[in-house]
Amino acid sequence: MRSRSLALPSRASLAAAALALGVVSAHAQLPPRNSAPAPAAQPAPTPKLLDDAAAAKLLAQLEDVSKTMEEKKYGYNSGIIRDLRDAGSSADKAFNLWLDCTKVIEFDEAGRTATEFSDWKRNQTKSTSNERESVLQMQVQWLTIVVMDANARTESARAEVVAAAVTYIDSVLAHLKKTDGKSNLGGDVVNSVFGRRYKLDITVGRKEGGATHNPGDIGGIYETLVFPYYRRNKMASSLMQAWTRRISQESEAAATAGFREATERFTTERLPQLKWGQMREMFSLGQQEGAGASMLAHIKTNMAHRDAPQWITELRSLLAEEETPAAKPAAKGPKSDDLTDPTKTADPTDPADSAPAATPKPDGKPESPPEDPFGGTSEIPAAPPAATPAPDKTTPPASGPVRQLPPGTRPGIPFNPRKP
Repeated sequence: MRSRSLALPSRASLAAAALALGVVSAHAQLPPRNSAPAPAAQPAPTPKLLDDAAAAKLLAQLEDVSKTMEEKKYGYNSGIIRDLRDAGSSADKAFNLWLDCTKVIEFDEAGRTATEFSDWKRNQTKSTSNERESVLQMQVQWLTIVVMDANARTESARAEVVAAAVTYIDSVLAHLKKTDGKSNLGGDVVNSVFGRRYKLDITVGRKEGGATHNPGDIGGIYETLVFPYYRRNKMASSLMQAWTRRISQESEAAATAGFREATERFTTERLPQLKWGQMREMFSLGQQEGAGASMLAHIKTNMAHRDAPQWITELRSLLAEEETPAAKPAAKGPKSDDLTDPTKTADPTDPADSAPAATPKPDGKPESPPEDPFGGTSEIPAAPPAATPAPDKTTPPASGPVRQLPPGTRPGIPFNPRKP
């Protein structure tokens, strides 16, 4: 009788089987997964539209809030103007205000201790040449004018701003001559330690058509304050005098730069741009015949200038407008009342904007016209005759008298005498 032998499993196979049974058992003990139910769709809220009366009521309330906010800004700025005027009256007061503002901005608000400020202040002795104190004083003075411009609501207030700006430009030029053009006057006064101390970025900001924030930008001061004021008030004579004054001052500033290359660059690049700007201004004042001939002569003299192609395009466009039938009646020049600023917006608080006639004062007398810092009038200056330039071989002579007008500029290109 044969015996049957049984094949016994090995230890390895038994261990694998036990492991498999354990895994199955563990999975069997896990709770079944329950998928989250989809959120029930909710109906959209019932629309509640504004009718005309409700919308008008909200707009009226919004207008009241806006007026209240503007009045608060106006009152706040008025107090700041008084403080800045006092600080800008002397270099010592401006220096002390700078110390106080620096303490607030760079120490108190930065969490630094009073001991740290005392140690820092001890090292801030006044400069022997007084140059730093002079720069601080001029920064305060220009910041005062910027805030005044933001608060100006009437033409008399704007006239005060322009008069202050004209005087300030003289101070800038004197400062540049004293330092031979090597001055630190510049930057954004609203973002300076003075402006940040008084939070002027909230109450002043950078409004469209407002004064430049750079205290050393002579051209920008003319472009943003002086010229717009004369255009708006139809002071054509003062406008042309201001152009002449601007070019003279920018030329003097360039000559004080202390670098021969900077002066030469101003003469070859910047000065022709300034002259073209004044000729263009004269053309817009109705003196098309004399200004057009001078602009043509200016292009011929400066054909190598980078802006010469643009000048040709601009003059061609101006002359094409004069040739159209609709523009022919205006060839004699606009009346004084037509010399308005195209960027001007009506100010409901300004009597000059609300009615064409002069607004009477409380005593019944009409308000006198704004004072002109240059002493000009509202009359359009006549274009005096000048010698006709000799014709060349390739270009026919221009018809009519030709005269070289006082220099002018193109807006938006301030000159920095420190750059070569």
